[in-house]
Amino acid sequence: MSARRSDAPPRLNLTLLLAAAAALGAVLVLARQVPYGAGLHSDSINYLGVARNLAAGVGFREPSASVYVSWPPLYPLLLAAVSFDALDPLDVAGPVNAALFGITIFVVGQYLRRRLESRFLAVWAALTIALAAPLAGQAAVALAGAAFILLVTLTLINTDAFLARGRTSSLVWAGVCAALAWQTRYAGGALLAAVVLMLLLQRGARPVQRVRRAAGFALLAGAPMAAWLVRNQLVSGTLLTGPRGFGRLPAALSGVGEVLWPWAAFDLPLVDWQAAAYLGLLPTAALAVACGVLVRERWRGRRMPSDWLPCYVFGGFVLTWFTAITVSLALGATSAGVEERYLGPLYIPLLVTAAFALDRILGFAREAPFIAALGPRWRRRAPRAAAAVVTAVLCFWTAGQIEPNAREIRRSNAEGVYGYASPFWAQSAILEWIRRNQPEGLIFSNEPVAASLHNYSPSEGYHYLPAGKEDKQELLQRWRANGVTFYVVWFDDERFSRHHDYGIAALRASPDLELVAELADGAIFKVVGLPDTE
Repeated sequence: MSARRSDAPPRLNLTLLLAAAAALGAVLVLARQVPYGAGLHSDSINYLGVARNLAAGVGFREPSASVYVSWPPLYPLLLAAVSFDALDPLDVAGPVNAALFGITIFVVGQYLRRRLESRFLAVWAALTIALAAPLAGQAAVALAGAAFILLVTLTLINTDAFLARGRTSSLVWAGVCAALAWQTRYAGGALLAAVVLMLLLQRGARPVQRVRRAAGFALLAGAPMAAWLVRNQLVSGTLLTGPRGFGRLPAALSGVGEVLWPWAAFDLPLVDWQAAAYLGLLPTAALAVACGVLVRERWRGRRMPSDWLPCYVFGGFVLTWFTAITVSLALGATSAGVEERYLGPLYIPLLVTAAFALDRILGFAREAPFIAALGPRWRRRAPRAAAAVVTAVLCFWTAGQIEPNAREIRRSNAEGVYGYASPFWAQSAILEWIRRNQPEGLIFSNEPVAASLHNYSPSEGYHYLPAGKEDKQELLQRWRANGVTFYVVWFDDERFSRHHDYGIAALRASPDLELVAELADGAIFKVVGLPDTE
């Protein structure tokens, strides 16, 4: 790493700036949860239900009382531990995610402070992450994304430390963090694959050393997941469960592009954001140039300078994750389509890679292969001029992230549809009926999140009502044949019913359904009259 400049300010001053950026990020997450609480997603049902069961001593059980195998165990375990059996995990999920987001910002800032020659780029990256609406929006929902992104970041930082200095302790910490990341989301297997590939391609090490280090890391990072999958097989007869669908590569790439494009956008007064968004592609351009420099150096047989290792580590993860998620979507590994949370783990690695690329390319470091190729005269002048232009553009781009944050906060507080304490749910006649009558049986609904979290009991289960008439009829008959009493809860709201090819009128006309309650925001039916055969 290059020598640090003698005019560096006291370390405490920079640390305070980074701490302020981390606090800002946490506050922006909490601002999305005021006054209605953490946002809810359909997956939040399982996370929060399992956390409640853990806190109650029931173990890893879903709200429907079935064995929990759909997702790894770390996030619900974290919520249960923080709640101390005194608070509802639903109440602690929001603050926990906000804290995790703030810690991530501070960790990234401190890492860049040590590894970058430019102090400006370290503070800029931390502030940009704090203002990143895609990350704050994900952290505001009761999902495992914030914990996963922190663990991915720690894994990559420790991997860089090992490749740069060769300390075994750094590789061990990388393995521990990767194991925890995999215990947070099943997609964490892509992180393990990325680091193993980096270790196998490490320059300056004998082949036997590379294989031994990669195998040791894989064993440390993969052993907890192997134990979890064995447990799943023993208690449920399956390794994991989840929705599966069919996809195509063009559709997957198109969906990924739709999610990534807004990350580069500006939003400033008197500025055409679509035109300005191309300036936001500057970090991506820097990443491409960095890759070109690294390929040139490797092609010439030179050893990669340690100052370029972060581009190799974080950029390598970006390529691995992007490939893995695109292939998964193309093969139909999920039926939910391309969601922002699938690509959220790319945001910080992309930003860190771009910061290092800019730091090296613009000549902030003593040895910059790209600048050195320009000749002795430009070697002195070009970095200063380019740095001034890039600094202005980066400040402009970061300032353009303020309005999207404010707009999203205003929208979430005005609508509050997915916050569990929002007026939309608090005033729901259907939920009031469910709370008052406590129906015994299984509930199917076109919006089961609210029903699940407002009337939770380990003996009850809530599921999505199928979107198609034929699927619904087949499902009802199958459950009736098994002797299960269950209800159909229909929220008469366009947001929840638009994906179904039937509506409340068809449910009223069905001879298999008995109307239990007609309410202001929908109706509740009991399933009757189905034959006792498949």
